[in-house]
Amino acid sequence: MGILVKVLITDGNERAALAVTRALGSEQVEVIVGAESQRSLAGSSRYCRQSISYPSPYQEPERFIATLMEAVRTHRVDVVIPLSDIAMHVLGPEKAQFERYTHFPAPSPQAFQEISDKYRLMQQALREGVAIPDTTFVPDGRVEGIAEGIVDFPVVVKPGCSLVRSGNQWTKTSVCYAESPDELLRLYRERPYLRQPSLIQRRVIGEGQGLFVLMQEGTPLGMFAHRRVRERPPSGGVSVLRESIALPKSMVDATLKLLQGVKWHGVAMVEFKVDAATQRPLLMEINGRFWGSLQLAIDAGLNFPLHLLNMAMGRGETIPENGYRVGVKSRWLLGDLDQLVMRIRNGDRALNLPPGAPSRFQALMSFCRFFERDTFYEVERIDDLGPSRFEVMRYLKLV
Repeated sequence: MGILVKVLITDGNERAALAVTRALGSEQVEVIVGAESQRSLAGSSRYCRQSISYPSPYQEPERFIATLMEAVRTHRVDVVIPLSDIAMHVLGPEKAQFERYTHFPAPSPQAFQEISDKYRLMQQALREGVAIPDTTFVPDGRVEGIAEGIVDFPVVVKPGCSLVRSGNQWTKTSVCYAESPDELLRLYRERPYLRQPSLIQRRVIGEGQGLFVLMQEGTPLGMFAHRRVRERPPSGGVSVLRESIALPKSMVDATLKLLQGVKWHGVAMVEFKVDAATQRPLLMEINGRFWGSLQLAIDAGLNFPLHLLNMAMGRGETIPENGYRVGVKSRWLLGDLDQLVMRIRNGDRALNLPPGAPSRFQALMSFCRFFERDTFYEVERIDDLGPSRFEVMRYLKLV
């Protein structure tokens, strides 16, 4: 990049952090990796120049902010890139403070909140004519009268926000399934965060697809599309095998309607599910940060971290439409192993699998395809073995 640029990233134990570290470090950028521990997945990469540890952003958000601010000043960091929802929630409101000393290529706190809040996002999608699953909006947790009117089960219960704040601490929420009205009522009784705005949605059977975007104050600079081949858990969750696809026009149009309206600045992942019955893409959520399957885009030829860095440094450029290879696959091997174990050990009902899901034998055969053409392994890299060793040791400890 000519002159040496220093970048500080958070959440070193996330796979997205490893992808950013490799993508920027291979371009001679000095990458400083932050995590709650001194050793981390991204910090194990040969492309990491330095690691720092910080307090938990969930438990001690103020100390988390102060530690990163001190690191920015001490190391004269050029760009800060938050990598997780919690980092965005905690650091986003401090954007102006950080920008006194460094570049912070992220949306305004208001835009991030509007997009991250699923309750508000789904209402905005309806106003914009963007297709969403059949949805019942529950503003206050009072679901008794509402449950009687829901006849098609199972349903998906989604808290409006993936993180909620209580006092000075943050906690995660979770998406749940309800098989009956009684189970739905029980969920709302037992989970305090469902007393805040939430959604009850028809379960959509179909393939998960996503659009990755980079925008500069609402102007799109680059887009990338992928489909989910396998997920952990098998019923739907984190993608463990995914494939690049051409940009679907309907998804691009929906994304621009929602993100241009808030003048989005930075990266985002817009998640859809293509209804198997109608072949219509339905909006699921938007993640206003780098995504877990970031390495796929990089392997397909679109280096989002480098383009984000260039934008932050005033060198933003428009990436040609479909400026990447289609048909490239990325596999998170240990995540894929996890989903296989879940599939073999549990029945269809326990896993909430949709009709027509692969059998245990089919799942095993699919897992054993280790050398498919144009398939890249996300963590395991011959030229950078540290992260795979770190991940295997961590996995064995958990087992």
